[in-house]
Amino acid sequence: MDAPNLEAIMKIKLHLDITDDSGVCQSIALGTTDMEATPSIATLGLSLANGKAILSQLQMQVVSAQIAAINAQHRLCPVCQSQRRIKDYHEVNFRSLFGKVCVRVPRFDSRSCPCRSDVAAPHQRQRWISAEFEFVQSQLAATLPYARSAKILGLLLPVAAGNAVSTVREHLLAIGRRVDIQSLQSTPSEVSRPEDVLNMTSVGLDSGYVRHCDPDGKQDFEVVAGRALRADLGQRSIAFVRTIDDHANQRIKALLAPFSTTADNMEVFTDGDNQLRQWQQSTLPGSKHILDWYHLRQRVSKLNRVVHSKDTARQLKHADHDRLSELVDAIQWRLWHGRSCQAIRKLEIMQMVLGRPYVVDKEAVKLIRRLTKELLGYLNYNRDSLPNYGQRYRAGKRISSAFIESTVNQLIDKRMSKSQQMRWDPVSAHLLLQVRVRVVDGLLRDDFGRWYADFPSNTATFTQVA
Repeated sequence: MDAPNLEAIMKIKLHLDITDDSGVCQSIALGTTDMEATPSIATLGLSLANGKAILSQLQMQVVSAQIAAINAQHRLCPVCQSQRRIKDYHEVNFRSLFGKVCVRVPRFDSRSCPCRSDVAAPHQRQRWISAEFEFVQSQLAATLPYARSAKILGLLLPVAAGNAVSTVREHLLAIGRRVDIQSLQSTPSEVSRPEDVLNMTSVGLDSGYVRHCDPDGKQDFEVVAGRALRADLGQRSIAFVRTIDDHANQRIKALLAPFSTTADNMEVFTDGDNQLRQWQQSTLPGSKHILDWYHLRQRVSKLNRVVHSKDTARQLKHADHDRLSELVDAIQWRLWHGRSCQAIRKLEIMQMVLGRPYVVDKEAVKLIRRLTKELLGYLNYNRDSLPNYGQRYRAGKRISSAFIESTVNQLIDKRMSKSQQMRWDPVSAHLLLQVRVRVVDGLLRDDFGRWYADFPSNTATFTQVA
């Protein structure tokens, strides 16, 4: 006969003691739970469900005690300090990371006060939602799709109400509006100190494309991203939808405000886009613009491949093909060593060779002429932005906008294009990007600290009893 299976049960009772300012202690029974005393190693401790239930009960009691204290404080008339009569109560649901708490909020009768003051209790005009709940919700939603962020938050915490996908989206967009207004109100810092002169600020501007949500098949819209770097101050980023935002210059100035630097001590990297260059010239006229080496080399390499292709060799005479090959092979070397005028001259000679009557109608020649014309225009437009790349590289200086390319990938592609094949409304995308920028730069908690005077820090004040 088998021995009976006698499992040892451990009964846990949780009590909460709350002591007010007068020293009165209130003891509250939170609840009980039965747990196996000798479980397997894999199931030791509280389960997630029990942990969420305990947190929810603890939050309910703490919030209820705080609301009672707030009601007692606000019952006193702010003008004559007499105690007002309670007219009635209404119930509100306070939403937080640790569950929904239903609390009773009184309405006070102003006529019962000798001064008949009509000042309402401040908490009657508040949104009944935890700021920390909005902070965590916004941080997740700026990183993950709305549905996935809501699912993860609901899996780990007893958030209950206020975590529907549509609610998460609305909360994020509301935070995005606040951040957007705040970013346009940034003011420059104090003038840089003499010891900061040696710290060069690198600024990068680039753009990416996001799919439009319009069912009529509108084109993808452009998102501009920027990042400023300085060795002693770290990084700051910006992102905005070009078609709906009219504050590009103001945003770029706000991006540079924390760096408190002069334009003379600044290098701006772009891929040569006309609009990006115009912003650089209008916003930072004294800064040094440097054309990104990667984009420049890509254009030269494309022309090089076409010139050396089999089709080109088959359609041209050997002498003409050898001449073009010799010219195109010299372009990249001269650009790398800062001899841009010689590179431009080589391209002009190529145009002369390609314009000969007996080759002008060849298909390969038409393609080479187009690429040569584009590259020549590109170099002429950015003639003042072509440094000695080799010399900068050997000196350990920056020669490419790789840091801004990674910014586009970090801010735009990861959340909106690559892994998340979603279609976006330009306004919603713009607001989401404002929050995502603050999350990536690690500044969203600082924003909430400015908006809410008592916003909790990330340091626990809980003291363990010995």
